[in-house]
Formats: sequence, structure tokens, C-alpha cells
Amino acid sequence: MTKRATYPRRGLHGEVVHTIGLQILRGELEPGDPLPAEEALSVDQSVSRTVLREAIRVLAAKGLVQARPKTGTRVRPRAEWNVLDPDVLAWRVEAGPDGALYEQVTEVRFGIEPQAARLSATRATDEEIAGIREAFETMESGVKNQAVYLAGDLLFHEQILTASHNELLGHLGTVLRAVFRTMFEYTTTSQTSRRRAIPLHGAIIDRIAARDPDAAEQAMRTLIGDTAADIRRTKLRESKPR
Repeated sequence: MTKRATYPRRGLHGEVVHTIGLQILRGELEPGDPLPAEEALSVDQSVSRTVLREAIRVLAAKGLVQARPKTGTRVRPRAEWNVLDPDVLAWRVEAGPDGALYEQVTEVRFGIEPQAARLSATRATDEEIAGIREAFETMESGVKNQAVYLAGDLLFHEQILTASHNELLGHLGTVLRAVFRTMFEYTTTSQTSRRRAIPLHGAIIDRIAARDPDAAEQAMRTLIGDTAADIRRTKLRESKPR
């Protein structure tokens, strides 16, 4: 799967886009609020009107702001945001812990990943199956190292979406990659969680390799259900007074 790049932060223009986008997603700028003046932006350099206008154009394309004569540029209602834009998703994640987002992503995962596993069991090439298994082996080797485990985990799910040979499923996975990364980081913090998830992932690749679509789909549902339960457990631990 080709990784879709988010809007680059390099340079003043990218920094302004990121700063304003994050302020909106954090709620520091609410729907109907005007955008801050150039001098009010928290960036390291002075911002020209040209840079700000270009940043507004980018943010408008993402549905976050709207420029109108006389009233200026204001934040649009949340219902009008392009919530599947990779930058908007990344800014929502960066804005801080978002339980509602994790729940929504879990619901989306139930909608797309079991079907991707089913299709992969009938459509994946031998080379693609070998790639999925290699990603799984990376996860196994990274049980004691979350960074290694996470890299394998992301690749595992991405390759299954790719092996489904359905362009729309593959694109959805690319769009949600930033959220998947944050969700997986959240649920694989403990070594116990990583160890518990290994056989669940192993069952998926085994069923795909066996060309058993029903079993592959069910194995993916079992994994996502376990992840959802892990999120609930983690939230419960965090909510307890210390």
C-alpha cells in the first residue's frame, strides 16, 4: 500500500497550516470564530499575508475554514469538515486522547478489515501472503520492544488491505493510517497486551494462508473485538484515582 503523505510541515507555510489546523481540532478556535491575525500565530517567524492566504486556501480545501467578503475567514461547522482528510485525522490525534475517535475507528475497522481478510484469503498472491507473514514475524520479534512491534503491526494490517485487491479498501486503510498508529500505540503499551495479541494475529495469517475466507474473516473480528476490549480496559485504568 502506498502511504499517502500528509501536508508537509517544513517551512513557514506548512507550519502555519499545522498551527491553525491543530488549534481548530483542539477547540481553541471554535466554529464561527475568526482566524487569528498574522502576529498572533505561534510560529517561530513572522507570517506575511501571502503565507497566511495560502494557508487559508489549504485549510479551506479541507473544509475547516471559509473566507467570505466583509466577514473574513472563519472556522466552519464541524459537520462540514473533511474528517477523512489525513491531516485532519492526524491533527485530531495530536490534539489529545480522544475516546470517541477510538470507538469510531473500531466501528470502521469492523466494517472494512474482516472483509479485507476474507478477500485476501481468496485473492492474495503467494508473495503477498509471505509479506503478511513477515510482518507478523516482526511483531513476534518485537514483543519486548513496542516500536518494533508497532511497525510490524501497522504493516500487517496494511498488507492485508492491499492483498484484498480492492482499491477502495486499500485507500481507506491509507487514510486511517495515522489513527491506526495512535490506536495501536495506545493498546500495545504493555508487554502483556502485545503477548496476548500475537496468537490472534497469527490466526489471521494462518487462515489467509489456508485460503479459508470464513475463518479469516472471523479471526479478524476476534482480533478487533479484543482490541476494543483492551481500549475499554485501558480507559478504565486511567480513570481510576491514584
